[in-house]
Amino acid sequence: MSVTFGDITFDYVDYDPHRDTLVLRVGDSPRPGDDWDQSEELDPLVFEAGQLIGVDIMSARLRLDRHGEIVITLPDGSVLRSPDVSAAIRSRRAA
Repeated sequence: MSVTFGDITFDYVDYDPHRDTLVLRVGDSPRPGDDWDQSEELDPLVFEAGQLIGVDIMSARLRLDRHGEIVITLPDGSVLRSPDVSAAIRSRRAA
């Protein structure tokens, strides 16, 4: 399963229902990247060579249930939305 936010497709998708954290990375493994920042929503962002390669979405299910979507606001003000993030969270909710 992959998840797309804006024009970025994350191939590594891991949802931890106990911590309600969704870990997304470009590629098929959780790469550490070479730079970190945070979104306006306080989610850790992972960059490599200036490109966003990962995000750890905190309180993912709570945000999805409360707002009907998860929004990621990048440091430059760009807003990323996902049409398919709910499948990643709901498919693993009972795990």
